[in-house]
Amino acid sequence: MMKNTHGKTAVQLQDHAGIQCSLFYGKPLSIVDAEHTRKALFSDGEFVGYRIINGKREHAFLFRTNQRNGAQQVPGVSPAVTLMVDAKSGYRSYKLQEMLHMIVCHEIEITAIPDHFLLRFNTLLEGRNCSSQAMQNMIEKWCT
Repeated sequence: MMKNTHGKTAVQLQDHAGIQCSLFYGKPLSIVDAEHTRKALFSDGEFVGYRIINGKREHAFLFRTNQRNGAQQVPGVSPAVTLMVDAKSGYRSYKLQEMLHMIVCHEIEITAIPDHFLLRFNTLLEGRNCSSQAMQNMIEKWCT
């Protein structure tokens, strides 16, 4: 039975042969059963880390739920959200998770981090020098 999802962001969760959709960051309000899948429900303003693995391809997203101003469509997520980081490979997905771990270790609340930090991190992630030291330097410069 599907609960009322009105006013919430629904994130599809799957674990089937060939495709896996899972959360790696964020705490949903609830998880509900839907037709052939489950959905994690989030309220407005929440940060969500979402990963899709299709065969050997991995794609991870960090986004903020936003009912009013969501502009980007993320596969398996409804309605549109504010996309902060788009990690298009297994390596970049790993680096995104490493950055989130560093933020937690520094005891920084992700909601206190300015959007431009995450957008700059996305640019760093797309480049060649996405080392742990480069990420550490970004955190120290922009978040402390």
